[in-house]
Amino acid sequence: MTGPPTAMQPVRTRWSGPLLTALFLILAVVIFALLYLVFTQNQHYVGLLAIGVVSLFFALGSYLAESLSRDPSYQRSLAWGFFGMGFAVLFFTVGLGPYYNIISTILALEGLIVLIVVMIVTVALIAWRVRAVRATENLQVPRTQWRSEAAPSAFSYAAANSPSVPTTAPPPATSPPANPPSTPPRSP
Repeated sequence: MTGPPTAMQPVRTRWSGPLLTALFLILAVVIFALLYLVFTQNQHYVGLLAIGVVSLFFALGSYLAESLSRDPSYQRSLAWGFFGMGFAVLFFTVGLGPYYNIISTILALEGLIVLIVVMIVTVALIAWRVRAVRATENLQVPRTQWRSEAAPSAFSYAAANSPSVPTTAPPPATSPPANPPSTPPRSP
């Protein structure tokens, strides 16, 4: 038996993934709204930066939550959504800072360079992880085929019938054995 008994396996539901995704999105919207409203009008720039950073942390949390699910497609979708939203908010906030006279052009360029470096590192790590997942899936193909085959019998192995295997008993005689004597022999 390769897995736990059927009585110990968790019950599969089709609604838990979408429900948890919806609850996590509602929580994220509330946190983002609170972050934006906590800062006064003069500090919305800092609020938008905080929303971008928190969104990237949510993306990391969603990515780590993939390991807790049998079907991680919902968590993966959340991770990609938060990843895109976080970097979009950060790039637009830092990039448009000089336009609204919040930061200097030099400071905005430095911020954009830092964001580009962080994004390159993040994309490289994502590509490395995707490659590792594909390699693992490719390894599972022969294992799945092997598990679907019937188990061979110990008597049908080719090695057991190989001429290199020594015989343990003499071959059977071609003539039938003689009848044993009816009385035991006498001792002199």
